[in-house]
Amino acid sequence: MGRLFIKLTIIISVIILLFMPVNKFVKDSYDYNIDHEILAFKKHPYPVDIINLGASHSMYGYYFKPTGLSHLDLALPSQTIQYDFKLLKEYGKYLKPGGVVLVSISQITFANSEAKNIGNYYKVLDRTEIDPFNLIDYYSYLYLPGINSGSFHSALAGKLKNLKWNSHQPWANTGKNYAGRKYMKIEGQYREAVENNNMEINVKQLREIVDYCNEKGYRVILTMEPVHQSYLEFFNEEVMNRLVFQYLKALKLDVPFINYMSDQRFVDNKDYFIDPDHLNREGRKMFSWIVYEDLKKMGYL
Repeated sequence: MGRLFIKLTIIISVIILLFMPVNKFVKDSYDYNIDHEILAFKKHPYPVDIINLGASHSMYGYYFKPTGLSHLDLALPSQTIQYDFKLLKEYGKYLKPGGVVLVSISQITFANSEAKNIGNYYKVLDRTEIDPFNLIDYYSYLYLPGINSGSFHSALAGKLKNLKWNSHQPWANTGKNYAGRKYMKIEGQYREAVENNNMEINVKQLREIVDYCNEKGYRVILTMEPVHQSYLEFFNEEVMNRLVFQYLKALKLDVPFINYMSDQRFVDNKDYFIDPDHLNREGRKMFSWIVYEDLKKMGYL
């Protein structure tokens, strides 16, 4: 019995020693720490002039620091409009009187109904706001993310992203391969959302966000960030009308909608993009200045 105990102890110790670097690898990864700016703000909040909501297009879209505005970025990858609202209700209280809320509208806004990584919200939202919430998943994600296959695969993919097949690189075939894959993925989401009546739920949620902003005295604007021409070839006016614009039109919201999606200052300039639909550092700075100047002209700043 004593020898068995010793053997089990040794085996368990070896497993733990082997697991520790895997766990650290995941905890140090970019995707696992994607919410770090929101978390830093939560620990040391301050009054802000402007908040942006949305998914990755918005997350990579705005950097207002050079303009002198205090800014809180509440956008996260694949974020559903339901979580936009949850984050706004949690952090909107830090908006200065008359502060601006940019609600980013993208190709997935009305079709996206499932938060891809609930773990992104474990530290930045109260657990009562997280749906679905599982206590075991919660603690394992916080302290043992290495055992979560999704987190491990995301961390590994981040390290290996430069080793993709040539045809899967963001700018292969002038970006058309990437844009085509995104188009097929979003079309699948759209069909599923229509079948499950999720489009109507998301449209209703957008109205609730706008009504909430009006009730709180926030100045709300709908925006759409720039994309590259290769992306526009798939997400043309006809496609965007089906995915987005018909629903916006039906809502008849009394708020401005500034559509920069095909902005000529960006559309043919690959140097402003990480990939065909996400701005890079330089693109983000330029775009934020443009939005800043437009908001000033509109009397919002």
